[in-house]
Amino acid sequence: MDMWIKLLILCVAFLILEMFTPVMFFINLSIAAFCAAAAAYMGYSITVVTLVFVVVSIVAIAFVRPLFLKNMKSKQTETGMEDKYIGKVAKVVEEVSHKGGRVAIYGEEWNAVLKSPEEAAVPVGSGVKIISNDSIILTVEEIKE
Repeated sequence: MDMWIKLLILCVAFLILEMFTPVMFFINLSIAAFCAAAAAYMGYSITVVTLVFVVVSIVAIAFVRPLFLKNMKSKQTETGMEDKYIGKVAKVVEEVSHKGGRVAIYGEEWNAVLKSPEEAAVPVGSGVKIISNDSIILTVEEIKE
């Protein structure tokens, strides 16, 4: 079996390993194995192929990995809401106090808490205004009529 085929198999193996351990390390080795396979396919010697693998691995781990990790961390902090409901009115479906409760907006139910512990609990059926969100918990205040 040609060396470039073995390196492509190694490339796929690193990709599979990355899927099971998403640490953004093995993908860099996969990139290096692919580059080394390309060098082997072009007929370069084992020394050059090894050098390509080592250099691309170091460069990818030093420069590409931090970009992957930064992108991965930014996606972990996103909730998908990003101020989508701020300022909107929701209906209380389970009494809301500073300890918790549930509200419904646009047919979706969300956990909710009151802004301050001094506020009286908001009964079921009342309207509340969404002030902010902490991940998937909405902070609300009662709409005074």
